Amino acid sequence: MLSEKIKIRHLYLRAGFGYTAAEDSEFDKQKLNEHIETLFKNSAVVEDLNFLPPPLKEGQEASTTKVLLLILRSVEEAQDLSMAWMRRMASTKASLRERMTMFWHNHFATNVPFAYLMQVQNNTLRKHALGNFREMVHAIAKDPAMINYLGSQQNHKDNPNENFARELMELFTLGVGHYTEKDVKESARAFTGWTIDRTGNYLFKVNDHDDGEKTFRGETGNFNGDEIIDMLLNDKQTALYITRKIYSEFVNEIVDEERVASLADDFFTSKYDIQKLMRSIFSSEWFYEEKNIGSKISSPVDFMIRLKKFTNISPKDDTVQVKFMTLLGQLLFFPPSVAGWKGGRNWIDGASLFLRMNLPLATKGKFKINATVKNAPEESGDSKPAQELLFTADWASLASVVSGESDKDLIDSASEKFLQTPLTEPEKEKLIALLSQSDSASKKTDAIVYVMTSPNFQLI
Repeated sequence: MLSEKIKIRHLYLRAGFGYTAAEDSEFDKQKLNEHIETLFKNSAVVEDLNFLPPPLKEGQEASTTKVLLLILRSVEEAQDLSMAWMRRMASTKASLRERMTMFWHNHFATNVPFAYLMQVQNNTLRKHALGNFREMVHAIAKDPAMINYLGSQQNHKDNPNENFARELMELFTLGVGHYTEKDVKESARAFTGWTIDRTGNYLFKVNDHDDGEKTFRGETGNFNGDEIIDMLLNDKQTALYITRKIYSEFVNEIVDEERVASLADDFFTSKYDIQKLMRSIFSSEWFYEEKNIGSKISSPVDFMIRLKKFTNISPKDDTVQVKFMTLLGQLLFFPPSVAGWKGGRNWIDGASLFLRMNLPLATKGKFKINATVKNAPEESGDSKPAQELLFTADWASLASVVSGESDKDLIDSASEKFLQTPLTEPEKEKLIALLSQSDSASKKTDAIVYVMTSPNFQLI
């Protein structure tokens, strides 16, 4: 029988980005259903991420030179934006909205050389993150970053570009196997004329739009892009596809198809109310079943923010954090493809697991994390020497969290506080042996550090 506290921890790890030790000590003061309400209440207000200032004055058009300058500085700006978003994730009370924004960021994965447009898209996703999925799809279809990324500016009535039409069905709505090549070609015609102007805003070019008759998924008419989107959303398959993806992300990668079908029916009936769907999931008894606790490998972002909440882990500077997130395989605003990050076991390989497990030790000076920095394209010669990635963490403040007289007691206490899945006896014995070598003054913090170096800490 799982305790109420374990269920509450599970909720905050899945619906947010974890919790601090202080928050954990207060969890018993509210019931589980009250914590659910608090999460939704705290995420009711939308607060834009306005880290980057607009590169143009209102109504100003970008010259060719300005566009080139924006492209040249875009990578660095996008990296800075990524760090700013992670800082918000670690500090905001609206953790559910930010969690959902990250989910949609991966669903509508985009990477363009205009950092400010990525921020605009991020705020569009944040606005609709707990709103209406139909409205979100319409908004993202006219989003300047998405238009740029999938080449919609090259989608002309005399030469259609099929990229957006294909991904709209394959990745954003129906899923693979529920459309034909003819559907792709015909729907691409419906999106002709959708582009962006030199102010960075969506523009519909009437003269470049194919207003001829189209046959799409068995229906014939003079369809435009908005009508294509509505036709896709009027198919319950879209509700099923999105619900299955949400279940896999928030509940368990081993999908219970019966539960997904039931949730999808409600999602479709609600006309795609995202908040209602998420509330149903987090309020269900099965969400807190033992098989779902600690069943998910934390993403690099989850891992880092969880550590941040516990230890206030901090890089020497943002460039260190950027390099480390790149090594772990997830730098926000830089998805590997339009399909986004695959997640699950793909987060872990020998190198990334080694880095994750040794990061807590590095903050105590027990391990060095080195990263080789490649030369810029214009530089010649060998790559620069490996640089040590320096992080600090506040372990002392956690000393009071664990208790016990023996090394075994301390490891057991730290495990109960910081792990979702219990250690095996051999794993526990290994950590006890390590702790036996620590001096008495650092026993408690070392117990926490060693528990956080276990593979179990990677599971949420």
